Amino acid sequence: MKSSYFLDIFIAAMVMKRKVGTVLDEEVLQAAKVLAAREDRRLSEVIEEALREYLQRRQLRLRGEGLVRRSQGAIAAPGELVQEILAEEDFLGE
Repeated sequence: MKSSYFLDIFIAAMVMKRKVGTVLDEEVLQAAKVLAAREDRRLSEVIEEALREYLQRRQLRLRGEGLVRRSQGAIAAPGELVQEILAEEDFLGE
């Protein structure tokens, strides 16, 4: 009965995938292919993982939960110093 359960999950996952066509920068595509080969993974897995990570980071930023906000209070530094560093590094998007 267990093998049927895992087979059902596998089939469901396959059904949820969709083939897409797009145009990518040649360097980006080549780097993704090299990474996939080194990790013995499919190119689609590498691209999907990268896209998921990007979407997750983007969603956090849109909700105001970016790295700067999530790490608030991690380092004891005067607020003025933190603001100077953020302004220098353009973390505030200015």
